[in-house]
Amino acid sequence: MSELEQLERARRVDAYRLRFAGELEENFRRSHRAQYRYSRLILFAIAVIGFGFGPLYMDALYAPSEAVRPFMVLLELGVVLPIVAFAGLLTFLRAERQLVQAAQITGVLGFWSGVLMLRFLSLRGELSYPHEMLGVVIIAVSMFGGFSSRRVIPAALAFFALGIFLEFHLGSSPIQARGNALSLAYMALISVAGAYVHELLGRLAWVTARYAYASARTDPLTGLPTRAEFNRLLPRVLAQAARERRMVGVALLDVDHFKRINDTQGHLFGDQVLSRIGAVLQQQIARRPLDLRARYGGEEFVMVWYDITPLEFEHQVANLLYSIREVVLEDSRRRQDISLSASIGGIWLVPEPDQESEPLLQDADQRLYEAKAAGRDCSRLQAAERYRPHEHVVHADFRRGPRSS
Repeated sequence: MSELEQLERARRVDAYRLRFAGELEENFRRSHRAQYRYSRLILFAIAVIGFGFGPLYMDALYAPSEAVRPFMVLLELGVVLPIVAFAGLLTFLRAERQLVQAAQITGVLGFWSGVLMLRFLSLRGELSYPHEMLGVVIIAVSMFGGFSSRRVIPAALAFFALGIFLEFHLGSSPIQARGNALSLAYMALISVAGAYVHELLGRLAWVTARYAYASARTDPLTGLPTRAEFNRLLPRVLAQAARERRMVGVALLDVDHFKRINDTQGHLFGDQVLSRIGAVLQQQIARRPLDLRARYGGEEFVMVWYDITPLEFEHQVANLLYSIREVVLEDSRRRQDISLSASIGGIWLVPEPDQESEPLLQDADQRLYEAKAAGRDCSRLQAAERYRPHEHVVHADFRRGPRSS
């Protein structure tokens, strides 16, 4: 499955399941954590302010009894405040990911537990604390914390269930208890729906941006990178090869008699030809991180092999020509099978630090011209210009079958 196909599936199916496949999920989570770092810092800062300064406005807002006052100070300053402050500190310092994740989860649970405990004391008549506060803090974390819905939704439902349980069993008035429980139930629905929709929209926005970027650098017909993307990547490969003193092979491939195929079989059939050639290149070429292959334009393709010897380069080209020769397409309109072939021109070299891309491609294009002039369905491979006094020229058609390296 090509990158575009993976992103299309992620956009149409996986995003609604709140789970991408494989590496895509890890990339999303990494981006998501970075995006919500400041909002999480703000949430933990609010919790620190709320519980850190709680004792200062305790009497004015909560009117606690003398018996419960020491416990409230211990709860706010000795338990909840250190937990949320530590979570905020690690988030700010960008500590190791798993440590930050554990601290943030603990901070959220500590925040919610502190609010739930204050409501519990309120229902026991020890102080005055509105039930709406539990819903407010849970909704705030669920919708603006950017946490995984798979984690935050079950935790939120559990705390809402505890809150409703306390309202029914400790409420002084059955009517008021039912009203408070109904209010918490509505807040639970808002929290669950908000967490899901918020993450869904985040995933859709992220994967759509990735899809747009991939579309801009991927040829839709062949699934290969575009010429612009190849031109962006090639200088990096050449620069690294120059630093490491590695040999690279650069080759241009041209589909033989493509214009005739287009004229006789039609443009749709010509598109099938290019698509199949693209599939062959994806299966055989650029399987290593620094190898490249792209649609260069029309029926031309370009390939780069990194850290390759001239003999290996020769074998790779031979096998590629053989694989293309094995492709047979059925023309249903004319009821005939169409075999394909290609011509390849290539060069090899160890790039210099200031190596430019264009001369190499022009050199490979000249070798391609020679292959086509020699009858097509063959290759012309040669060392780059400065190596030619010391290197041989490979004139090969490799019509007998694949070469083993």
